[in-house]
Amino acid sequence: MAFTGQPSVKWTLTLQRVITLVVILLLWQFAVMSGLLPKITPGVPDIVTSIFTVVTTGNFWVGFGYTLFAALAGWLLSCAIGVVLGLLIGTVRPLGRSAALIVEFGRAFPTIALMPVMMLVLGATTNMKITMVVLAAVWPVLVQSILGSRRLDPGIVSTATVFQIPKGLWFRRVLLPSALPFIATGVRISASIAILAAVGVEVLTQVPGLGRLITLAQEAERWDNAFAYLFFAGIFGWLVASLLGRAEGRLLRWNRQSDD
Repeated sequence: MAFTGQPSVKWTLTLQRVITLVVILLLWQFAVMSGLLPKITPGVPDIVTSIFTVVTTGNFWVGFGYTLFAALAGWLLSCAIGVVLGLLIGTVRPLGRSAALIVEFGRAFPTIALMPVMMLVLGATTNMKITMVVLAAVWPVLVQSILGSRRLDPGIVSTATVFQIPKGLWFRRVLLPSALPFIATGVRISASIAILAAVGVEVLTQVPGLGRLITLAQEAERWDNAFAYLFFAGIFGWLVASLLGRAEGRLLRWNRQSDD
C-alpha cells in the first residue's frame, strides 16, 4: 500500500508547490498594480516577457557561460580543499585543536570584505572571481568534513588500531563511509554559495557574467531584464541543488533512515 501511494504523494507535493508559486506571483502583481512596490518594479507579465526575450540573445549565453565556469571551478576547488583539510583536521587531534580557532573565524568572516584585497592582487579577472568563490564556498565542505570524520565510533577506531588495519583500507572502508553523508551535505550547500558568490562578485566588480548583465540592465533602467537575469541565476542555483540532492539520494541510499 505504501508503494502505491507514493505517486499520489509526489503529485500532491508538486501541486502544492505550483499553487504556492502562483499565489506569490499574484501577490507580486497585486503589489505592483496597487503601488505598494516602487514604480520601477516590473509586473509579472513584463518579467515573463523579458525571460523569453533575453534567453534568445547571445549576450545572455556568454554571460551565463562566464558565471557557470567561475562557479563550477570555484566549487570543485572548494570541495577538494574542504574535504582533504576537513578529514585531516577531524582525524588528527593536535591539528584539530590548533586549527579550531581558524576554522571558526574563517566560517564567520564576511568574504566580501576580502574583495578589495583580491582586486589589488589579482585584478578584475576570472581568476579573482574563482578565488572569491573558493573563499566563500569552502567553509561548508570543510566544517561538514570535520564533523563527519569525528562521527566515528571510538570502538571502531580502537578495533582498527588493535588489528593494525592499513591506513588506506581504514580510509576507504571506515572513515570515508562514515563521513560521506556529512560531506555530501556540505558539497550541496557549497554549490549554492558558489553560484551566489560568482554572481555577487560580477555585480560588484563588473567582471563578465550574469552579475554584470544585471548591473547593465539596471543602468539602462531595464528593470524587467534585470529581474529576468536574476530569475536565471536563481533557477540555475535551484537546478544544481536539485541535481545534487538526487545524486546524494541515490549514492547514499544506504544512509536513509527507515520511517517505520
